[in-house]
Amino acid sequence: MAGRKGQAKALDRTKRTGSTRDAREVFLDHLRKTANISESARVAVVARRTIYEWRDADPVFAAAWDDAIDEATDALEAEARRRAIEGDEEYVVSMGQLVRDPKTGEYLTTRKRSDGLMTLLLKAHRPERFRERYDVQQTGNITMNITKDDDAL
Repeated sequence: MAGRKGQAKALDRTKRTGSTRDAREVFLDHLRKTANISESARVAVVARRTIYEWRDADPVFAAAWDDAIDEATDALEAEARRRAIEGDEEYVVSMGQLVRDPKTGEYLTTRKRSDGLMTLLLKAHRPERFRERYDVQQTGNITMNITKDDDAL
C-alpha cells in the first residue's frame, strides 16, 4: 500500500499449506535441495521467524534441519568433484568465432575442468598436505618509543 509508514508485519502463513507438519516437511524437502533457509521458508509459505521458533522448540526438527543442510552440502561437494575431475564440454572459440573441424565441419569441443575446485577439494580432504602454510619468523630488533602522550592511552 502506497504511503504506509513502518514495516509490514511478517505473516505466519502455515494455514495455507495445511498442517504445521506439512509446512515443516515442505521446508525440509526444499532445504535438502538448496541449503537456503529463506527460500525454503518461502516455498513452505511460512515466516522465517516461525521456522527458527520450530527449530528452537523441537529437537527432532532441529536434527532434521541439520541433516538437510548436510545432504545439500554433500550434493554441492559431489558437483564440485564432478566439475573438477570430469568437467563440462565447451565449444572451442577462436577470435570470437566457433571453430569447426576442417574435415567434418562439426564444431570442435573441449572438456573444461576446474583446477580451482580441485584445489579446494584437496584442501578440504587432505588439509595436512594441501593447506596454506605460513612460517613467520621475526629477526632483528624491535624498537618502541614511549612518549608522554602514550600515558593518556
